[in-house]
Amino acid sequence: MQLIGFFFGIIAIFPALQAKTGGKLSKTAVSKRLNTVSWYLFRGVYNHLLAKYKHILGATELQFLGKFKEAFAVDGSVIKVCKQLETTFKSVHKNKASLKLNAKYSLKLEVLTKLQVGHGKRHDSRFSFVTQEANQLYLVDLGYWSFKLMKKVIEAGSFFVMRLKSSCNPLIVKVSDPRFQHLVGQRLSEINDWLNTQPGLKELDLIVQLSSAKKPHFKEDIRLVGLLHEQLWRFYITNIFDMAFTPTAIYELYALRWQVEIFFNVIKNVLSLQNIISRNKNGIMIEIYAALIFHLLTRIIIALAAQKTGLSIHQFSFERSAKLIKGFLLSNMQAFFRKSGKALDRVFLALIDAITHMGRRHTPHPIPLLE
Repeated sequence: MQLIGFFFGIIAIFPALQAKTGGKLSKTAVSKRLNTVSWYLFRGVYNHLLAKYKHILGATELQFLGKFKEAFAVDGSVIKVCKQLETTFKSVHKNKASLKLNAKYSLKLEVLTKLQVGHGKRHDSRFSFVTQEANQLYLVDLGYWSFKLMKKVIEAGSFFVMRLKSSCNPLIVKVSDPRFQHLVGQRLSEINDWLNTQPGLKELDLIVQLSSAKKPHFKEDIRLVGLLHEQLWRFYITNIFDMAFTPTAIYELYALRWQVEIFFNVIKNVLSLQNIISRNKNGIMIEIYAALIFHLLTRIIIALAAQKTGLSIHQFSFERSAKLIKGFLLSNMQAFFRKSGKALDRVFLALIDAITHMGRRHTPHPIPLLE
């Protein structure tokens, strides 16, 4: 409660600044003010609340994707910033400025667990997100493709699922179905004609070597699964060799990566991060972490509402809950500046009640449990 109160206390600089400027708050004034408070403070608040959130959820909610200790979707997103920051946040577009958010998003917690902020031209592969902890699942966008990444995941005792890069032409070394034994020793490109002349064949499950170099540095066998969708074959690679994970299940796993895209849409549009005001790096980082803190606070309140009702967090709508919380906090902002902790307690208890009654989804959660 003290941390949350302090967070809102920092935000209180805006009303004071507004009084000094005669009721008008310019972007320049906001940017200057944000440059006086270190953004590391906000990151510290976020990390502390994240630890509390994990404790609140407990073991029951974390059974989602129970085969893995944790499951992450990894992706990046670009946000435009003030042109004055062109030298700090270089863009792929000339005379523009943009920053790139590289995110490691927990599918079990439905929150961000690691963030890297860089310039818009920074390549995704420079985002380091693999830990030494075993039995982690990484659903990775094609922009992060590298043999170095795959090797790091394998050596850590974890798992990945990625789309096959179009320029990669793997060598088939083993087949799961003895009827396809004749495919062994061929490259994927060499069996395209054969694939298109097999009526009723909708799935393919192979063991391949990805590198085509004469002396490859990456020699590990990788599983390649293919699915026929709308007359086109889609291929995915993984080091999950458990045959309980059929090609369809591997595809469904990879489809969960879309949740990080939904997260980016929420923080950009619902939490207004698309319109960054600051004209300095410190202020931009504060705005980013302010949005992330609000996102995490909403998740915490949803988790407490779920506990109160005996429901799962997946039965609550984040967008509906965020709007309710935003309106409620604006109406009760004065409670955050009182010395009494009871005032804060009453606000949050009322918030939990509000989400309990009005924050539920109208339709079922779209994510399959994949137990």
